[in-house]
Amino acid sequence: MSVALERELDTFRRELPKLLAVPGNQGRFVLIHGETVAGLYQSFDDGVAAGYDLFGLDSFMVKEVIDHEKPGYFSRNLKCRT
Repeated sequence: MSVALERELDTFRRELPKLLAVPGNQGRFVLIHGETVAGLYQSFDDGVAAGYDLFGLDSFMVKEVIDHEKPGYFSRNLKCRT
């Protein structure tokens, strides 16, 4: 069984050093579809909008081009049922 967006994440990891080598790319957002880098955008929202325009409901990923990913925090805030 494959994980959702596994190909896109592999593509991001493979392409990240090349993306970071270009001045001005750090902090931008990359749009990835399958094994293709489909574009770079100033904001996450711009990347998502372009992804829907280009790929519709097909899978795509938008990630920030940074050298160290910041961990996120979230809580499910679940209540146990008995």
